[in-house]
Amino acid sequence: MSYYPVFLDIKDQKVIIVGGGEVAERKVRNLLTYGCRIYINAHHLTQYLNNLVTEGKINRVEYNEIPAQMKDAFMAIAATDDPLINREVSVMAKKQRVLINAVDQPDDCSFIVSSVVKRGDLHIAISTGGKSPALAKRIRKELESSFGEEYGILVDLMGLIRKKILALNKPLAENKEIFEKLANADLHKFIRKNDRQGLKGTLISILGDEFPIDDVLEKAISF
Repeated sequence: MSYYPVFLDIKDQKVIIVGGGEVAERKVRNLLTYGCRIYINAHHLTQYLNNLVTEGKINRVEYNEIPAQMKDAFMAIAATDDPLINREVSVMAKKQRVLINAVDQPDDCSFIVSSVVKRGDLHIAISTGGKSPALAKRIRKELESSFGEEYGILVDLMGLIRKKILALNKPLAENKEIFEKLANADLHKFIRKNDRQGLKGTLISILGDEFPIDDVLEKAISF
């Protein structure tokens, strides 16, 4: 099967998770960073998940409530150690046209979760179409050594510069040329070395003296 790669905005969206073990815990830890509302079902929860329920950070529901909960859900994850239950959850989700991921059961999924390298707002997703999660994990580790934390800073810097350039209402072709020069200038190397002067000099050579470079540097970097 061929999967269409996409990044989703799930802030404030309802996500249902069935399962309460270590796999479900990993899913919850990751999902909470994206601001969604989590409803979880399991006979037993890990201590971490139980604490979240007690603190009101996630909601616990009974299994017989799941069909009703699915009606306004955006996404569901079946993360139990019972393939039959995972499949049953998948059927319920698909009936309500809810996105479903059944862990280690690609045939019961409408989406699979990529292995991701995160550097601030830079996300690099790796997928093998569910054929070899272990290989995707290996590739992720290789990419992590190539893309350090400086890339997260670079993305913030580029975002600030882009916003100011677009506000100038210059022709699209001119903006495109500037953005490509910035992307190809290896600015991350100056950030990695904490070389503020080198970074500033390169930016001036591309953007000119009149661009408020000190302003964007002050907001984007701390060295």
